[in-house]
Amino acid sequence: MPDSGGEKTEKATPKKRKDAREKEGNVLQSKEVGVAVSVLGIFCVMSLLAKYMFQMMMDATKNWIVKAGQPAIFNSEFITENSLGILKYGALILGPILLTAVFFGVIPGIVQTKGLFTMKPLRPKFSRLSPLSGIKRLFSAQSAIGVLKGIVEIAFIILIVYLKIQDLMVDLKKLPEMEVMQGVVYTASNIFSIIMTIVILLVVVAAGDFVFQWWQYEKKLKMSKQELKDEYKQMEGDPQIKARIKQKQREIAQNRMMEEVPDSDVVVRNPTHYAIALKYDREDAMSAPKVVAKGQDIIAQKIIDIAKEHDIYIIEDRPTARQLFDMVDVGREIPAELYNAVAVILTEMYEAKGIKLKEEKKRSLYL
Repeated sequence: MPDSGGEKTEKATPKKRKDAREKEGNVLQSKEVGVAVSVLGIFCVMSLLAKYMFQMMMDATKNWIVKAGQPAIFNSEFITENSLGILKYGALILGPILLTAVFFGVIPGIVQTKGLFTMKPLRPKFSRLSPLSGIKRLFSAQSAIGVLKGIVEIAFIILIVYLKIQDLMVDLKKLPEMEVMQGVVYTASNIFSIIMTIVILLVVVAAGDFVFQWWQYEKKLKMSKQELKDEYKQMEGDPQIKARIKQKQREIAQNRMMEEVPDSDVVVRNPTHYAIALKYDREDAMSAPKVVAKGQDIIAQKIIDIAKEHDIYIIEDRPTARQLFDMVDVGREIPAELYNAVAVILTEMYEAKGIKLKEEKKRSLYL
C-alpha cells in the first residue's frame, strides 16, 4: 500500500528532538518519578534523623510543660517569646523534612529535563479557553489513564495500610502495657514499615509510568515520510535549487575559462569532441605549459571558435588531446609524461608562426 505521507511511522530525527526540546519545551518527564524520589528522599532523611527529631520533640515538650507550670502574664513579651519558641522548634524538627522535600522535588525535574528551563509551555493558548477543547481534554485517553492510575495508586496504598494494621492488631492490644519509650519505638518502627512498603509501591509505579511516558513521548515525536523529506530539504537545501546553483557555478567557471582562451598559445583538438587550450611562458625556463581551458563537444567547439576569432594556433592531435583532457585540470601545468608530446606541438606552432625559441628553452621542452 503506498504511503500517503501523512502517517507518522518514522522515528524522530535529532533535529526534530532538538526543536521539540528547545522551541516547544517538550521533554520526556514523568511526574510519578518526581513523587517517588521525593517520598523516598524524605523517608531516608527521617530514618537518619529520627533520633534527632525525637530529641527535639522531647525538648520542646519539656519546655512547654515547664512554662505551663509557671504563672503567665499575657503581654507582648510573653507572646513574642512563645511564638519564637514555637518557630524555633518547628524549624528544628520540620526544617530538614521541608528542605529535603524541596531538594528532592526539584532534582528529578532537572535530571529528566537535563536542565532545560523554558516558559513556553506556560504561555497562554487561546485554544485552551474553548469549552469544547476543555471537554475533549477532560475525556481524552490520556486524562482517563491519569485518573485510572491515581485511583489504582490510592487503592493499593489503602489496601497496604489496611493489611499492615490488620497484622498488627494483636500486638497493638499490648501497647497500653508497654513503657512509654518502648511504645513510642514500637509505633515508630511499624509506621516506618508501612511507609517503606508504600515507597516501594511508588517506585514500581514510577518505573511503569516512566516507560509509559517514554512510549508516549516517542509516539508524539514520530514523523511522516513527507516531514522527513521536508526536513532534509531545510537542512541540505532543495535539490532543484542546489542543482540550479551548481549549474550557475559551472556557467561562471566556463565563462572565466573562455576568457583565458584568447591569451593561450595553442589549442589541441580531437577533432571536435575535445579541445584544450595551452599557454606557455617562453621567458620562464622553469615553467611548464599550462592548461587554461578545456572542454568536450559543445564547449570544445566554443573553444575552437574563440581560438579562430583570435588567430590562436589550432592543431589536431587526438591522443594528446585526450590525455590532456583526462589528466590535467584547468589552471594546472602539464605532467612530465606529456612534456615530449606537448613539446612537439609547441615546436610546430612556433615554426608555423616563425617564432624562434631560445636553445635552452627548446631543450627544456624535451627533458
